[in-house]
Amino acid sequence: MTEWSFEADYFTACNCDWGCPCNFNAASTEGRCMGWGAWDIGKGRYGDTALDGTRFALYYKFPGEVAQGEGSACVYVDNRAGPAQRKALEAIGSGRAGGGIFELFGARLVSTWLPTKFVPIEIELEDGAGRVRIEGYGEAESELLGYPDGSVIRPVQELPHGIEYKRGLMTNAKKWWWRDEELLASYANKYGAVAKVKFTQDGCVA
Repeated sequence: MTEWSFEADYFTACNCDWGCPCNFNAASTEGRCMGWGAWDIGKGRYGDTALDGTRFALYYKFPGEVAQGEGSACVYVDNRAGPAQRKALEAIGSGRAGGGIFELFGARLVSTWLPTKFVPIEIELEDGAGRVRIEGYGEAESELLGYPDGSVIRPVQELPHGIEYKRGLMTNAKKWWWRDEELLASYANKYGAVAKVKFTQDGCVA
């Protein structure tokens, strides 16, 4: 297996309530999962291919709990990536290159993969607030959580066992949507999180 690693700013949103019970091995909010993540790589390498400055995203849809499998998914790679970078990010995102959660989903839980899309990916986030856009397919608006009196809170989840991230700032996915064949969803005021992550072919290490 090719050795690889990357450090990235990460954003995720799904159809669960804030915090996402799946992070604690509990039943999902709706009994099904529709969620996605986007990685903005600052530094990375896949074999001899540099991944610095590249971006990719994944969308997953499961008819029941994630552990029951039978999911559908798609990899989205920023179209500014070069040919070798595109192949590397597609291999990572689909789980063919290992990577813990990527391999778990790709090899065991997802039964249907849509063709990889190469499209502009915009990630404009600062301190948990901003926007993520996969052109033509999906978009999310993230904001910090708060109380009715207008005060802002910054709850952080520490997940030493986490396969997605180890420490994440919880946010409100004020609205998000996805449209790609059978991958269809539209939600408001649901779980969101941002984190700085480090992955290798062995999984999430920081």
